[in-house]
Amino acid sequence: MQVVGDQVLVHFPGASRRLRLPTRRSWTELVARNGEAVLLLGLDPLPQTADAARLDAYLDAALAAERLLFGRARTR
Repeated sequence: MQVVGDQVLVHFPGASRRLRLPTRRSWTELVARNGEAVLLLGLDPLPQTADAARLDAYLDAALAAERLLFGRARTR
């Protein structure tokens, strides 16, 4: 994971390009300060407008279907 200005980029082994994460400024600053973050990657789309109830349902369904990846990433 790499913080470049107000962007957070993630590199997955074998991928030719880095993925830019959709982030909020406060989260980007926190990652830059701490040097690491826990990332959840849902393999199915979820609208950015989803409320807390929809997010909970999404996480439950994705976890049950093994469509949710998570892990700790460190900055370079």
